[in-house]
Amino acid sequence: MRRLAVVGLVVAALLAVACGDKDEPLGPVGSVPQGTTTTNPYAVPEVIDEAYVNRVLAGLDQVVGDAVRLVVKSRQMDEEVFYLLKSVSVGDTFQLKLDGLQADLMRGLPTYNEQPGNKKTTVTRLITTMETCIFAEVQKDFSAVNISGQPSLSTQWVVLVPLDTTRDEYNHNPTPWMFLYDGFLQDQSQPPDLCVAAS
Repeated sequence: MRRLAVVGLVVAALLAVACGDKDEPLGPVGSVPQGTTTTNPYAVPEVIDEAYVNRVLAGLDQVVGDAVRLVVKSRQMDEEVFYLLKSVSVGDTFQLKLDGLQADLMRGLPTYNEQPGNKKTTVTRLITTMETCIFAEVQKDFSAVNISGQPSLSTQWVVLVPLDTTRDEYNHNPTPWMFLYDGFLQDQSQPPDLCVAAS
Protein backbone atom coordinates (compact mmCIF):
# COMPACT_ATOMS: atom_id res chain seq x y z
CA MET A 1 0.00 0.00 0.00
CA ARG A 2 1.22 3.45 -0.64
CA ARG A 3 -0.30 6.47 1.03
CA LEU A 4 -0.51 9.56 -1.11
CA ALA A 5 -1.46 12.95 0.23
CA VAL A 6 -3.56 14.54 -2.46
CA VAL A 7 -4.90 18.06 -2.74
CA GLY A 8 -8.56 18.48 -3.60
CA LEU A 9 -10.07 21.89 -4.13
CA VAL A 10 -8.74 23.43 -0.97
CA VAL A 11 -7.26 26.87 -1.33
CA ALA A 12 -5.77 26.69 2.16
CA ALA A 13 -3.33 23.79 2.49
CA LEU A 14 -5.78 20.93 2.98
CA LEU A 15 -4.18 17.50 2.67
CA ALA A 16 -6.03 14.23 2.40
CA VAL A 17 -4.64 10.74 2.17
CA ALA A 18 -5.42 8.34 -0.62
CA CYS A 19 -4.52 4.68 -0.42
CA GLY A 20 -3.94 2.66 -3.54
CA ASP A 21 -2.84 -0.88 -4.27
CA LYS A 22 -0.59 -1.15 -7.30
CA ASP A 23 -2.46 -4.28 -8.36
CA GLU A 24 -5.79 -2.44 -8.58
CA PRO A 25 -6.91 -0.76 -11.83
CA LEU A 26 -5.64 2.81 -12.02
CA GLY A 27 -8.57 4.23 -13.93
CA PRO A 28 -10.76 3.83 -16.98
CA VAL A 29 -9.27 1.77 -19.76
CA GLY A 30 -9.50 3.20 -23.24
CA SER A 31 -7.87 5.57 -25.63
CA VAL A 32 -8.46 9.09 -26.80
CA PRO A 33 -9.11 9.32 -30.54
CA GLN A 34 -6.41 11.23 -32.38
CA GLY A 35 -7.49 14.64 -33.61
CA THR A 36 -7.90 15.15 -37.33
CA THR A 37 -8.94 18.79 -37.33
CA THR A 38 -7.70 22.01 -35.80
CA THR A 39 -11.23 23.28 -35.09
CA ASN A 40 -11.39 21.33 -31.83
CA PRO A 41 -8.81 22.78 -29.41
CA TYR A 42 -8.93 19.57 -27.35
CA ALA A 43 -8.41 17.13 -30.24
CA VAL A 44 -5.37 15.04 -29.36
CA PRO A 45 -2.41 16.03 -31.57
CA GLU A 46 0.11 13.57 -32.94
CA VAL A 47 2.65 15.04 -30.53
CA ILE A 48 1.29 15.91 -27.09
CA ASP A 49 3.17 19.04 -26.00
CA GLU A 50 2.96 21.51 -23.13
CA ALA A 51 0.71 23.88 -25.05
CA TYR A 52 -1.85 21.13 -25.61
CA VAL A 53 -1.76 19.89 -22.00
CA ASN A 54 -2.11 23.48 -20.73
CA ARG A 55 -5.21 23.88 -22.92
CA VAL A 56 -6.70 20.70 -21.48
CA LEU A 57 -5.87 21.75 -17.92
CA ALA A 58 -7.52 25.14 -18.49
CA GLY A 59 -10.66 23.33 -19.68
CA LEU A 60 -10.67 21.08 -16.60
CA ASP A 61 -9.97 24.05 -14.31
CA GLN A 62 -13.01 25.80 -15.81
CA VAL A 63 -15.28 22.91 -14.82
CA VAL A 64 -13.84 22.78 -11.30
CA GLY A 65 -14.21 26.57 -11.13
CA ASP A 66 -17.88 26.26 -12.07
CA ALA A 67 -18.36 23.85 -9.15
CA VAL A 68 -16.58 26.23 -6.77
CA ARG A 69 -18.68 29.18 -7.92
CA LEU A 70 -21.90 27.24 -7.34
CA VAL A 71 -20.85 26.39 -3.79
CA VAL A 72 -19.74 29.95 -3.01
CA LYS A 73 -23.00 31.37 -4.37
CA SER A 74 -25.43 28.88 -2.80
CA ARG A 75 -23.44 27.95 0.30
CA GLN A 76 -24.34 24.33 -0.24
CA MET A 77 -23.22 21.19 -2.06
CA ASP A 78 -25.89 20.22 -4.57
CA GLU A 79 -26.20 17.64 -7.34
CA GLU A 80 -24.77 20.00 -9.94
CA VAL A 81 -21.52 20.31 -7.97
CA PHE A 82 -21.35 16.53 -7.71
CA TYR A 83 -21.82 16.05 -11.46
CA LEU A 84 -19.34 18.79 -12.37
CA LEU A 85 -16.57 17.25 -10.26
CA LYS A 86 -17.47 13.73 -11.37
CA SER A 87 -17.07 14.75 -15.01
CA VAL A 88 -13.42 15.73 -14.60
CA SER A 89 -12.07 13.24 -12.07
CA VAL A 90 -12.19 9.57 -11.19
CA GLY A 91 -11.58 7.34 -8.18
CA ASP A 92 -9.89 8.76 -5.10
CA THR A 93 -9.20 12.06 -6.87
CA PHE A 94 -12.92 12.66 -7.41
CA GLN A 95 -13.73 11.86 -3.78
CA LEU A 96 -10.93 14.10 -2.50
CA LYS A 97 -12.11 17.02 -4.63
CA LEU A 98 -15.63 16.55 -3.30
CA ASP A 99 -14.47 16.14 0.32
CA GLY A 100 -12.09 19.10 0.07
CA LEU A 101 -14.80 21.47 -1.11
CA GLN A 102 -17.21 20.12 1.51
CA ALA A 103 -14.61 20.72 4.24
CA ASP A 104 -14.07 24.31 3.04
CA LEU A 105 -17.83 24.86 3.02
CA MET A 106 -18.15 23.59 6.59
CA ARG A 107 -15.49 26.13 7.63
CA GLY A 108 -17.52 28.89 5.98
CA LEU A 109 -15.30 29.34 2.88
CA PRO A 110 -13.22 31.99 4.66
CA THR A 111 -10.44 32.15 2.06
CA TYR A 112 -12.62 32.26 -1.06
CA ASN A 113 -13.43 35.33 -3.15
CA GLU A 114 -17.12 36.19 -3.29
CA GLN A 115 -16.88 35.72 -7.05
CA PRO A 116 -14.00 33.28 -7.48
CA GLY A 117 -12.29 32.76 -10.81
CA ASN A 118 -10.54 29.60 -11.89
CA LYS A 119 -7.34 28.30 -10.42
CA LYS A 120 -4.65 28.21 -13.10
CA THR A 121 -2.72 25.01 -13.64
CA THR A 122 0.39 25.31 -15.81
CA VAL A 123 2.74 22.55 -16.93
CA THR A 124 6.32 22.95 -15.75
CA ARG A 125 7.48 19.55 -16.99
CA LEU A 126 5.95 16.82 -19.09
CA ILE A 127 7.09 13.46 -17.76
CA THR A 128 5.05 10.94 -19.75
CA THR A 129 2.81 11.57 -22.76
CA MET A 130 0.78 8.83 -24.37
CA GLU A 131 -2.61 8.89 -26.05
CA THR A 132 -3.91 6.96 -23.06
CA CYS A 133 -2.11 8.77 -20.23
CA ILE A 134 -0.35 12.05 -19.44
CA PHE A 135 1.84 12.62 -16.37
CA ALA A 136 3.07 16.15 -15.71
CA GLU A 137 4.58 18.35 -13.05
CA VAL A 138 2.52 21.53 -12.73
CA GLN A 139 2.30 24.84 -10.90
CA LYS A 140 -1.08 25.81 -9.47
CA ASP A 141 -2.01 29.45 -9.02
CA PHE A 142 -5.02 30.11 -6.77
CA SER A 143 -4.87 33.92 -6.90
CA ALA A 144 -8.19 34.17 -8.77
CA VAL A 145 -9.86 31.96 -6.17
CA ASN A 146 -8.58 33.12 -2.81
CA ILE A 147 -9.46 36.35 -1.10
CA SER A 148 -5.86 37.47 -0.68
CA GLY A 149 -5.26 37.60 -4.42
CA GLN A 150 -1.75 36.27 -3.85
CA PRO A 151 -0.41 33.79 -6.39
CA SER A 152 -0.22 30.90 -3.88
CA LEU A 153 1.91 28.95 -6.33
CA SER A 154 2.53 25.33 -5.44
CA THR A 155 4.26 22.51 -7.29
CA GLN A 156 2.02 19.53 -7.81
CA TRP A 157 1.53 16.66 -10.25
CA VAL A 158 -1.33 15.53 -12.44
CA VAL A 159 -2.13 12.32 -14.24
CA LEU A 160 -4.72 12.58 -17.01
CA VAL A 161 -6.50 9.58 -18.52
CA PRO A 162 -9.14 9.38 -21.26
CA LEU A 163 -12.56 10.64 -20.24
CA ASP A 164 -14.98 7.95 -19.14
CA THR A 165 -18.09 9.37 -20.82
CA THR A 166 -20.36 7.55 -18.37
CA ARG A 167 -19.07 9.96 -15.72
CA ASP A 168 -20.08 13.00 -17.77
CA GLU A 169 -23.83 12.52 -18.21
CA TYR A 170 -24.45 16.24 -18.71
CA ASN A 171 -21.47 17.02 -20.97
CA HIS A 172 -19.80 19.34 -18.48
CA ASN A 173 -16.27 18.31 -19.48
CA PRO A 174 -15.24 19.93 -22.79
CA THR A 175 -12.05 17.84 -23.02
CA PRO A 176 -11.48 14.14 -23.74
CA TRP A 177 -9.48 13.82 -20.49
CA MET A 178 -10.05 13.53 -16.76
CA PHE A 179 -7.89 13.56 -13.62
CA LEU A 180 -6.70 10.22 -12.30
CA TYR A 181 -4.30 12.01 -9.95
CA ASP A 182 -4.14 15.66 -8.93
CA GLY A 183 -1.93 16.56 -5.99
CA PHE A 184 1.35 15.81 -4.27
CA LEU A 185 3.07 13.58 -1.74
CA GLN A 186 3.54 14.63 1.86
CA ASP A 187 7.30 14.97 1.38
CA GLN A 188 6.82 17.02 -1.83
CA SER A 189 8.73 14.47 -3.89
CA GLN A 190 7.57 13.34 -7.32
CA PRO A 191 4.87 10.67 -7.05
CA PRO A 192 5.12 7.36 -8.93
CA ASP A 193 4.41 7.56 -12.66
CA LEU A 194 0.99 5.94 -12.91
CA CYS A 195 1.17 6.07 -16.70
CA VAL A 196 4.15 3.72 -16.70
CA ALA A 197 2.50 1.51 -14.08
CA ALA A 198 -0.61 1.21 -16.26
CA SER A 199 1.21 0.57 -19.56
